[in-house]
Amino acid sequence: MRRALVGLVGAAAIAAAFAAPGGAANECRGILVCISVPGPWVVVPARGEATYLLECPRRRGVVGGVDALATSRDVRVGFDARIGSPVSPGTTTGRDAYFRGVSARHRRGAFQPYLGCIPAGGGGGRATTSARVAARLQLAAIPPGPPFERRATTVKLGGATVKTVVQGCAKGERLVGSWHALAFRTKTAPNLIWTDYVRIERTIRARHVVAQIVSSEGIPTVMQAEVQVGAVCAT
Repeated sequence: MRRALVGLVGAAAIAAAFAAPGGAANECRGILVCISVPGPWVVVPARGEATYLLECPRRRGVVGGVDALATSRDVRVGFDARIGSPVSPGTTTGRDAYFRGVSARHRRGAFQPYLGCIPAGGGGGRATTSARVAARLQLAAIPPGPPFERRATTVKLGGATVKTVVQGCAKGERLVGSWHALAFRTKTAPNLIWTDYVRIERTIRARHVVAQIVSSEGIPTVMQAEVQVGAVCAT
């Protein structure tokens, strides 16, 4: 697939993949004990949204800080926080963070998410006083349901690859959404030409997320391409 283009790109394109200089993220700023967790470079489409789930090591500890690097100022990055008071690690964050990236000018780009994880056994609880008061007073308004659980599988691509990835929810959970992300685990921003060498089709079958992944032999192994497939689950 695309052998002619591979021949034209050659070694020069491989070198260009690592041409963008890396920067320093601030995910651990102001945190005394912090584990830095860098993610891969997640491809942001020209139109639409790129999402990626990044976890603390072995899902232990709690997210105390987040940051990101990007290939362009056009790439805007945020993450989903939880409702709770006070706004703090363990209340508004958990053991992972779900990042979202979009292009402000509809140009393809990429972002690299970072977590600053606090190595603790867990993070603070949630205040329930308002819920109990509401119940006693029989108010019509009630607190929202618990945050979604996001479960993901990440597979590595090497050379010509055809893979089927299936991701579901845990027992007792309902599948309410899904996502997939193409990423490159390089030290510096990748040349986005390599995104054209991967095709991903995602569907829902029998309450599972199913992704068909086809990649070309033209992707250099040094790019460390990978695809994350995720399920959004509710209890």
